[in-house]
Amino acid sequence: MQLICSEFDEFEEALYGVQGQYVLRTRQQRDWQLSVVDLNGVALMSGREGAGTVYTGIGLPGYYNIFLPLTGHESTVVDGHSFNRRRIGWMVPNAMFHINAKNPASWLTVAMSCELVLRWASVREDEFDFCVLHRNLVSNAQRNLSPLLWLARRLFHIEAQSPEVLHNEGAEEAARREVMDVVFRMLLPVDPLHAAPRHHRDHKEILKRALELLDTLESQTVYTEDICQATCTSERTVRNVFNEYLGMSPHRYLMIRRLHGIRDAIRHAGPDDTITSICARFGVWDFGRFAGLYRQYFGMLPAQWLKATKTSNQP
Repeated sequence: MQLICSEFDEFEEALYGVQGQYVLRTRQQRDWQLSVVDLNGVALMSGREGAGTVYTGIGLPGYYNIFLPLTGHESTVVDGHSFNRRRIGWMVPNAMFHINAKNPASWLTVAMSCELVLRWASVREDEFDFCVLHRNLVSNAQRNLSPLLWLARRLFHIEAQSPEVLHNEGAEEAARREVMDVVFRMLLPVDPLHAAPRHHRDHKEILKRALELLDTLESQTVYTEDICQATCTSERTVRNVFNEYLGMSPHRYLMIRRLHGIRDAIRHAGPDDTITSICARFGVWDFGRFAGLYRQYFGMLPAQWLKATKTSNQP
């Protein structure tokens, strides 16, 4: 959704995951603009305010929100805390917050359903600080904010140019997981290479069970969370196992497996199959990045593979 309005009232009513009221502290200088990508449980929202404002709001029941300014960092204050380019705001459901922007500001928020947040935390409980689920906070991000900003730009671009690519069940699920992973990696101090697992399990057995899951669900999209549940193991332990035995994180390994699965599907494509329909089965939503990775690993763009396959199958 994209909204451009001359008055703040319409802008205020369209905000996702929060409910509140603007008070203008300066004369309006420009239109108000809002872009939203709704991934069915996770929503990214980019706003450009038309004036300096004070916003008093409350997180809606059922949603957590992360907030970061895109401009005017030094003139933005959240709950009495001045911002800079490293700071982020975290808002929990049903808790009031106040955002004071002396000048017209632009910002990014991510609203996440409580169900998805709790599900994410449940398989990472040995490294997740559950205190963040109960109170608002302003803190320095543990990592560079660039990955979230890059991901948000890609999602807004795809939403504006080809939303049908993004809004199918597989693509939405993949995008939701990617957004949440980036958000919480910013909040959490994670060091998988040096973190000791809480439960001492046989790593070979964990890896064996993980690979068996991948072989069983060969035609389905599998995520790190699925491996954790199948092996009854925390994500930290799974990461240690994959780094120890396979030399890469589970996320990278699963990405490579997905590329191989798509390559196999292209090689066995039917006459009505398209790259879009094949990728949808594997939860791919960012075609530009996917095509680059595919060529990096296999030396040819997926569309070229598909064209060659259909040509060779012609009588």
